[in-house]
Amino acid sequence: MSELMIVDYVAAAVFDLTANRPPVEHLDMGAGPGDLIKRLRTRYPKLRSCAVDYNPAALTLTDVPFGQANLNLDRLPYKEGTFDLVTCTEVFEHLENYRHALREAGRVLKPGGLFVVSTPNVVSLKSRWVFLTRGLFTYFDPLPLKDEPKFYPGQRHITPIPFFYIAHALLDNDFVEIAVRADRIQRTSALWARLLRPILRLSQGRNLRRRRRRYFWLPDQVEDLAKMHNSWTVLTGRTLIVSARKKDTGGKS
Repeated sequence: MSELMIVDYVAAAVFDLTANRPPVEHLDMGAGPGDLIKRLRTRYPKLRSCAVDYNPAALTLTDVPFGQANLNLDRLPYKEGTFDLVTCTEVFEHLENYRHALREAGRVLKPGGLFVVSTPNVVSLKSRWVFLTRGLFTYFDPLPLKDEPKFYPGQRHITPIPFFYIAHALLDNDFVEIAVRADRIQRTSALWARLLRPILRLSQGRNLRRRRRRYFWLPDQVEDLAKMHNSWTVLTGRTLIVSARKKDTGGKS
């Protein structure tokens, strides 16, 4: 049996999150060849998927409508509230402006629609150790310049995104039900997590008291995200799969 790819884990997350509410209209941002769309079709053969990317030649699925866009700065070529599901697999770390891409995902989602995004976990305990000893996060080694002829620019990991900041961006853009899971657990990180979690909890509590004493009280939703930032999943996961739903205002503006 071949090793599972990140698109397999993202598809499994989507299946779990949509078991009681199967999606109909789907957008895959940064779709590449369309591997995630293929996985989703195994469970939802009638799913109507669209792909958006800056390189139309990469898509291998001839029956999937394609929209071309630079996810850093372009408005997605779809109307507001078009999709039940928007996915974005291993894309944000390649972008200069992932918050713009996230806002666009929210714009084209229907109220109550699901957004699922994955990105390398730069705050696992393994990655934290690598940063301590090398000054660079795991999966973010020194890299060529964008005009290097032997290197495809889109492959470069240029934006490490700690869990808290992607979750905070979701909260800032009216997403709710923010959750995180991992593709798989790193054994090294799990070992360190068992040893260090009591210290991390103590440090987190002290930071909370210091923040409230010196600055101001943050909303409970923000403090919840801060706690999740040192959860078992975030401390030990290799790749993070973050999900959230667009707030449903019941038709109210």
